[in-house]
Amino acid sequence: MPYKRIDLSRKNILKRDNHRCQYCGKKTLDITIDHIMPKSRGGIDTWDNLVAACVRCNNRKGNRTPDEAGMKLLSKPRRPNHIMFLKQYIGRTEDSWRPFLFMD
Repeated sequence: MPYKRIDLSRKNILKRDNHRCQYCGKKTLDITIDHIMPKSRGGIDTWDNLVAACVRCNNRKGNRTPDEAGMKLLSKPRRPNHIMFLKQYIGRTEDSWRPFLFMD
């Protein structure tokens, strides 16, 4: 069954990161999108370079990389797949289904 690719968008970045800051873990309504490698330094809009960040952490990081700012990402950003998004909506899955949903 062919799947449509998940578009790179602010909404999908926030969904992938569960509306949680990828630096401090805080879940807030004031969430922004941060470029891990700043655009001014050659960073581009890709799944690997964009993460959700609270305003406080985004301002603290500024025009630096996380290493330069002394900040650590909670998880490595990557392109989501449909299973990842389904998992968020389903919640807990039956253990017998896990191999079929590629969750092991």
